[in-house]
Amino acid sequence: MRWCRRIGGATTIALSLVGAVAAAPAWERQLDMKSMADSARIIGELFGGRRPYTQTELGEAAENIRAHAGRRLVESFGGGQQSDSKAYMEVISSSAEEFAKLAHDLEVYAVALTSAADRNPKELGPDTRMGGTLLGSPFGRKADADRDAASIPAEHAYHLMLQTCTSCHAKFREP
Repeated sequence: MRWCRRIGGATTIALSLVGAVAAAPAWERQLDMKSMADSARIIGELFGGRRPYTQTELGEAAENIRAHAGRRLVESFGGGQQSDSKAYMEVISSSAEEFAKLAHDLEVYAVALTSAADRNPKELGPDTRMGGTLLGSPFGRKADADRDAASIPAEHAYHLMLQTCTSCHAKFREP
């Protein structure tokens, strides 16, 4: 009878540890999202002149977003991860291609910003700034990250990156 209690106790501990491990990815995702939001804020402050420009700061912020985007972002929300809310995980899994495209676009725009940092060691020059209408006409072509990111000003890539975040949150984020 004692061995039954020991096995039962060990099983209870093991199951509670499994539950704790299964819940961990939600916290990791929250930390990743906060990290990307902080990096996006830094980039916005650099473009807005509210923070003195340094090549290192722009590069590190963009690289942080790139590191958390793309495949890593898709994998952190997929693969049968446990979540507090199955409803939004079902929405993500039912629209997996759209979610993967948004994650990929986020990565592409972050790479464009990293490249801009590499090309601009001292200041954000005029070629990094938006001017006029860029892919903004309602009758113009829709922005495509793979096609456009390398040819548009870095500030525009930043705004398209924010638009990507907004689109993803509007469709997939828990209310």
